[in-house]
Amino acid sequence: MKDISHFYYKGIEPERQPLVTVAISCYDVEKYISRCIESVLAQTYSNLDILILDDGSRDRTGNICDYYKTQDSRIRVVHQSNQGPGTARNYLLDMAFGDFIAFLDGDDYVEKYIYEYMVSAILETQCPLAICKYYENKEEDPVKRYQLTEDMRANRLRIITRDELITGLIEESDELPVRSMVWNKLYHRSILEERRFPGVMFYEDKLFTLQVLGDVEEAVFIDTPLYHYIIDRKEGLRTQAGFFCIFSEWLPSLRDARNYLCSIGREDLAWSQDYLKYKQLLDYYSEAKRDKLGDKSKYLPDITAEIEKCKDSFDKIYGCRIADPKEKKRMQKFLEHRWTYDHFYLR
Repeated sequence: MKDISHFYYKGIEPERQPLVTVAISCYDVEKYISRCIESVLAQTYSNLDILILDDGSRDRTGNICDYYKTQDSRIRVVHQSNQGPGTARNYLLDMAFGDFIAFLDGDDYVEKYIYEYMVSAILETQCPLAICKYYENKEEDPVKRYQLTEDMRANRLRIITRDELITGLIEESDELPVRSMVWNKLYHRSILEERRFPGVMFYEDKLFTLQVLGDVEEAVFIDTPLYHYIIDRKEGLRTQAGFFCIFSEWLPSLRDARNYLCSIGREDLAWSQDYLKYKQLLDYYSEAKRDKLGDKSKYLPDITAEIEKCKDSFDKIYGCRIADPKEKKRMQKFLEHRWTYDHFYLR
């Protein structure tokens, strides 16, 4: 393993910069897409292939993208009918020119040194994958950009093994925020050649990221936030994902991930994922139970039936490494005394 204890990010001379494709997918983000593109154009790293896919936007997003194409020769713009983020990202992968590939959502933005920092980390460690921390911003927050401090430049790298990466992803570790999202990562194109996203609207990146992590021996983690993730945009796909896709997309994505974990001998993590799944299902149950309009309460019978499936493997699920005894007690109350559960937990 390469010694990175003396790493100091200084940047990369233009003549040594490998080509990076920044793959931007966007849909109905006319209020945000300029901010996104301009954050890429402001990069300290110049050797960029900026590939933008307008996924059938109904607003002015496509026109704005076309305008920026006239302003910088590095920008390519593709328009297609709306097919969802999974299909859009597959198209971007097929069209990417870069030695490295980064994904960026059209309503988010990045620090001006993100790609130079991530490429530097990869070249320093010879890892095929870099992962960075990120900021979580609200929609109404003003644009925030940060200067690199001496502390941010020095010794902020960790080399993470495959097992650590997969464990951090499944257990949703705050200490190692790998996450399933693709936008806080920089990929060497070689690890993506055999990988494509499921063609679904939501949760398209869970299995994709899990399989990518399973393909690498190690990755470099940058303990510096470099990406700005907008967490609460009301019109965004992330916000729309919820009750109506619990059974059509969320649970199937977890089932696919579980099958993969078992196939690589990580049944322990499969039980951890099940634990988090049932924790979320109880939250969905509570939300549906409180619903007065009927949009969510109509899912109650199916949610209840899904939760009750945990009876068959209760001890393994609530015996996993990350299980909280309070959550175990909560589930026991739900399974044994539904009226008491509703009265105690839904007050």
